Amino acid sequence: MKKIKRKKIERGSMISRLNKVFIMQLIFISIATVLGVLGAAKVVEDVLIKEALIGEAEFYWEHKDRFVEFPLPKTMNLTGYVVENNDFSLVPKALKNITEQYQRIELNGKRPIAYVSERGDTKLILVFEEAQVSKLALYFGITPLIIVLLIVYLPAFVSFVFSKRAFSPVLQLVDRLESAKISKSGIEKLKFDDIKQTGHLDVNVLIDSFEDFSVRISQLISRERNFSRYASHELRTPLTVLRGSMGMLKKQKLTDKGMELVTRMEPMIEEMQALIEALLMLSRNEVSEVSEEPVLVNDLLKSTVQDTIRLFDPRDIKLHWHAKHLIQAHMPEQLFCIVVSNLVRNACLHSKDPVLIKVEVDGAKITIEDNGKGMSAEQLSRIFEPFYKADEHEKGKGFGLGLAIVDMICKQCDWEIEFASELGVGTSVTLTLNEIEILASEKLDKI
Repeated sequence: MKKIKRKKIERGSMISRLNKVFIMQLIFISIATVLGVLGAAKVVEDVLIKEALIGEAEFYWEHKDRFVEFPLPKTMNLTGYVVENNDFSLVPKALKNITEQYQRIELNGKRPIAYVSERGDTKLILVFEEAQVSKLALYFGITPLIIVLLIVYLPAFVSFVFSKRAFSPVLQLVDRLESAKISKSGIEKLKFDDIKQTGHLDVNVLIDSFEDFSVRISQLISRERNFSRYASHELRTPLTVLRGSMGMLKKQKLTDKGMELVTRMEPMIEEMQALIEALLMLSRNEVSEVSEEPVLVNDLLKSTVQDTIRLFDPRDIKLHWHAKHLIQAHMPEQLFCIVVSNLVRNACLHSKDPVLIKVEVDGAKITIEDNGKGMSAEQLSRIFEPFYKADEHEKGKGFGLGLAIVDMICKQCDWEIEFASELGVGTSVTLTLNEIEILASEKLDKI
């Protein structure tokens, strides 16, 4: 099944991003510097020392040709050995294992470098113990490394401090704007006096512009709120009259034709009522208060599902109820009923008789499943768009606002909603509540 899930996305702070960039730069510079020093040490070993040993060997052979008794090299770090006719009896055993012209060997618990030079049947083996040289190279390597890092770090740190100080008012402004709360009463009062005191002209201009813009937003919100209040009264009144008149008409003795007209008009009135509530809720963008007393979710859920199904009488709709847990929670009851009602309405609208609605309560998860026609991946990706209908050519299937309302409510209440659907099989919706309390387990009730 194809799935779509909505959840809250968090954003990081701009200051933390600036710190991360600075730290990454220092790490990159440090790695590059250390690799450079290690590379230089490798060059010293593989190039400079090798060239020095080659020069020592050539110097020995040149003087050996002139003076037969010319002594072998013997210093604190360099020792020479001569092997004639592959007779290694007079040299250390470790020299017998030399297979390359230039390599490291194991000798007296150390790993010196050995270089082999041949003239006829005579081999000259130069053993160079570079421990002292390596120490000097280490000292001369670490010292420049520390100096280079200090030269790089200090200006980088000073630059970072000045950059942070220069951007600090902007970052403070951004953080304060990100934390601003917009409600039905407008934008909360934000104080920028401490930021203005920094004396940054550009920042002060931004603050003045935002304050002016926030006043305009508050005016627009106030105007919208007043319109919502007036529209709520003006639109609900005629619908209430129509619903009352429709109820009186149903009590009258009507012809079959008249009863058919009443039956056709009644669901349309309910549909208009739902549309008005949806439009008002979208425009108000408000959250109902959470109940002071814990709500028994199972009872509220079941009654809402049953009431919604009754709106589709006399259709053949059956409910399969399975409650693995009995749960309660502090939550806005009205918004919960709107979410459940919209989900069940969609299940009934997009399923052909006989309709089977399965409702399951499993901990904090409430699953509503139908046996309707299902949705494709493309349709599933757009279900939260206002006024979007999976089948635009199908009549009498709502106005495309139900799931937009559901999505908005779930975001406001910090609930998660997940859809899974397959063409020709049906749709399953899982609503995950937050901060619920499990009162009992494995209660099974079918109707």
